[in-house]
Parts: sequence; structure tokens; C-alpha cells
Amino acid sequence: MRKDNSDRIEKWAATSLTTALTLLLTLTLCGPAAAIGFNANGAFATAVNCFSQTSLTECISVEVDTGSANGQKTTFLFYDHSFSDPNTGFLLQDTFGVGTIPNSAFQVHGQTDSLNVDTSKLSPDVFFQEFCTFDPITGLSTCNPILGGVVTGTWTGTNLLTTHSSGSSKETHPIQIFILTGTSDSQTALANVNVLGAAFAAGDANVGKRISTFIEVVRR
Repeated sequence: MRKDNSDRIEKWAATSLTTALTLLLTLTLCGPAAAIGFNANGAFATAVNCFSQTSLTECISVEVDTGSANGQKTTFLFYDHSFSDPNTGFLLQDTFGVGTIPNSAFQVHGQTDSLNVDTSKLSPDVFFQEFCTFDPITGLSTCNPILGGVVTGTWTGTNLLTTHSSGSSKETHPIQIFILTGTSDSQTALANVNVLGAAFAAGDANVGKRISTFIEVVRR
């Protein structure tokens, strides 16, 4: 049976939340070295959780954000589903998707946010998806495009903790490097998410608003 690993969640949350910002892209996903930027200015929702098993730690994260591109409202989605060695922390495999989705796929009604999109129906020109494995000796990744599938989520804000953050941050990850500059207002939330058939109740979830935030992502 799976059991929540709260320590792992805490360690993963910073990485996953930050990685999740890759979904805030003004998408030019034309190659592995693409540099991408996006002006985020609107509602967002995030969810992340990790589970420990005997030989694997499984982590899933989702983030969806709204902003604009060329003067038009745009909605972006990022999902990530990874497995790592619980003893060493070494990443074994990673499935992720990032890009634009139909605006109707993400709805905000008061304290409730909802997401429902089938990424297999989206063109890879606007939504990029990959499956990567990592060599345990060299750490090098081997990645291939995938078709994707259904990603859903529901968030209900709780207001148990509200956060206002402003400034810049930079993080380096196996697949991408990102720089975030701007302001965010958020509150804790209860969330249930399903990523390509892997369902979970989020141990760490937030909803809120990004304000004049610029995200730059460089694919390694």
C-alpha cells in the first residue's frame, strides 16, 4: 500500500512547485534547447503529492495558470509524474507535459477551481509531452514524445494559510531551468487530481493569482 511520505513531500514541493511553473510558457516548443517566456497575470492552481513504496518514491504534480499572449487570454498546463529511488533520491523516470490548453478547460468559480483536458487531443505544436528515463551511472536522460491523455483536477480554497510572495527565483532541474520574477497571492486548498490515470489527493495544494509575473524557461 502507498503511504504519504510527508518529509518527501516537503522536499519535493519546492522542486515540483517550481518545476510546475514551466507550464506558464509562451509556447515555442520547437526543440530541446528552446528558451520560453510568458507573462502570467491571473488565476492559478497547483497540487503535488509523493508516495513511498518499498523500492520507489512516486511524485505527481500539476499546475495550471492563466495569462496572455499577443493580447489574448491563454491557459497553460504543466503535469509531472516521476519515480525515484527512495534511498538515494536518484530520479529513475519522468513523464511530463507542458503547454497551452483550451481556456474552457480551466474554470474558476469562487473558492473552487476545476481542470478537465485530454492532452492527447492537443497538437504537439502547442502542448509538448515526453517520457524520460535516466541512466543510473551517468545521470543522462533519454526522452521520447508521448501522446498523453486525460488530466483532471478540482481545488477548493481553505484560507487556512494565505501567502503573498514577490521577487525572483532560479531553479535547475533535470529537464529544464527556469527563472520566475513577479508577485503571487495564494491560499491553501484541498485538491483531487488525476494525471493520465494516476489519481491522488494532494498533500500540498494552492490556488491564487499571479500578478505581473514573468517566467523564463530554458530546456536543457
